[in-house]
Amino acid sequence: MSVARILLAASLFSATAALLPGCAGSTATDKAAAPAAAQSSGNGSVIVDDRRLLRFFGLMDEDGNGTVSRPEFQSGKGSVFMAMDADNSMTLTPDETRLKPEAFAQLAGADGVVDGQEFVAADIAQFDKIDANGDREITYDELRAYMAKYE
Repeated sequence: MSVARILLAASLFSATAALLPGCAGSTATDKAAAPAAAQSSGNGSVIVDDRRLLRFFGLMDEDGNGTVSRPEFQSGKGSVFMAMDADNSMTLTPDETRLKPEAFAQLAGADGVVDGQEFVAADIAQFDKIDANGDREITYDELRAYMAKYE
């Protein structure tokens, strides 16, 4: 891992509200991190890439209990960013995020790419918006339903 990548990871994790020890890391050499085409439902809508989303959920679910708490979510954002950054550029492109163009534009801002700090601070990925039932834990189904609006 390059020094620049290590520094980005450190800044991502320090930017989160509640860093838990033992955050899961990832490298772009992991085959699951490589972009793959999302499936179309045939009517123009996109089907969520469950394999990819399950991987990201697993990165955040540090204790393996099947739900993501707010602290896990906050610290896991950095791991998810690193897993999505398939080309090690320390930025995310539309292809790496697989978001609808409008959603990516919200996330990226004027420069057309998403850096780590933008990703961690993004309004589009806030815990309370994903936690549909308000029980202070995110299930995979809640995450999947939320992401379906943007992919």
